Amino acid sequence: MAVSFLNYLILVIICLFSLLCYSCFFFKKPKDGFELPPSPPSLPIIGHLHLLLSGSTHKALQKLSSRYGPLFHLNIFSVPVIFVSSASVAYEIFREHDVNFSFRGTPPIDESLLVGSFGFFTAPYGDYWKFMKKIMVT
Repeated sequence: MAVSFLNYLILVIICLFSLLCYSCFFFKKPKDGFELPPSPPSLPIIGHLHLLLSGSTHKALQKLSSRYGPLFHLNIFSVPVIFVSSASVAYEIFREHDVNFSFRGTPPIDESLLVGSFGFFTAPYGDYWKFMKKIMVT
């Protein structure tokens, strides 16, 4: 009797663990509150790197853009990269929404060494960046 109860308990624990793993990998929500463009399914550690290394990179990107549209994202080693493969979409991004896309992000080395402060080249677009540009020009 005790052995069969132990077997059922192990089965329930394995089912709960597999359900947890399934929900973690397939039901991810955006971290920053914005939705990313569409992307193919990725592998846990390397992301979409296997798609880029299979054959020619430009042919792989063209195949992905024909399948997912002119704007898609890939995770390469868990770093999200957004690809733009259309001139009209690139024009809209760089001309009409330039302030929204001008932030370069903070490299991890800056966060650890400079305690979250920004240098001139890594500063986000805003008052501080304009002030630093004015100092550099004059």
